[in-house]
Amino acid sequence: MKKPSFLIIGAQKSGTSSLRKFLEQNPKYFFTPRRELHFWNRNLIYRDGDGISDYFRNFEEAAPNQMVGEKSPSYLPSQSAAERIALHLPRVKIVAILRDPADRAHSAYLHGRRIGAIPQSRTFSEAIRGYQNNQGVPYGDVVSQGFYFESLERYFNNFDAEQIHVMSFSQLTQSPDLILPELMKFLMPAEFDVESPDIDYSLPRVNVARTSRFPQLVHRIRSSKRLSIEQKNYLSGLTFKKLNTVSMLHEDRTLLDEIYSESNANLKNRLGSNFTF
Repeated sequence: MKKPSFLIIGAQKSGTSSLRKFLEQNPKYFFTPRRELHFWNRNLIYRDGDGISDYFRNFEEAAPNQMVGEKSPSYLPSQSAAERIALHLPRVKIVAILRDPADRAHSAYLHGRRIGAIPQSRTFSEAIRGYQNNQGVPYGDVVSQGFYFESLERYFNNFDAEQIHVMSFSQLTQSPDLILPELMKFLMPAEFDVESPDIDYSLPRVNVARTSRFPQLVHRIRSSKRLSIEQKNYLSGLTFKKLNTVSMLHEDRTLLDEIYSESNANLKNRLGSNFTF
């Protein structure tokens, strides 16, 4: 039975989809399911551990020589995922990408607006000032997922530090040719050659902020019961256009920096003073 040897746990809106795409482009080495499984943080599918066989079936198509893993950003902020993972996969490797938490919150807000999870009438200022009223609610709370220290500490409490690899979002996106080989050294056997000509260390861009020119048509496409997910994604994608960049207000960034200041300081102590988002 195939089991994951690594998990990409988040953070949400921090390049995890681009990282999975990079791994998919190297099928000689990696196998990852295309969808996010959200197994370890959802009680209804974990079922006190009884769902583990169903979970492992997601990896049955992996070749014997492939490293097996999955990506679900919901694992990082989850209160229960780290302990559950450690119980069933004690030697698994954990990968996290951390983005400046204020920027991550703003990106999550814009994404929530685009998909209709956040009302168009709710401003970002209102969303971050009222996050405690909706604490933990997807898209109702765009702030809490940025408390990285508290989230990562659950993993450091359940795994050896050598099993955890934390990357900087800015370094990953700006210098993938330097950061991705370090990831490969972490994931692959010691004898693996990171300078192999088989590997393209460029980072694919996915989930770029877009909107549809024909939202009613996209709604009909998404509602179709005849089309596969791949067909729905392809047809919807034909209607998309790139969104203009929306800046964060200075006073909103200042507030978020204050909200995250203690968590960020503790994170620096955990990861080292040289770590930057």
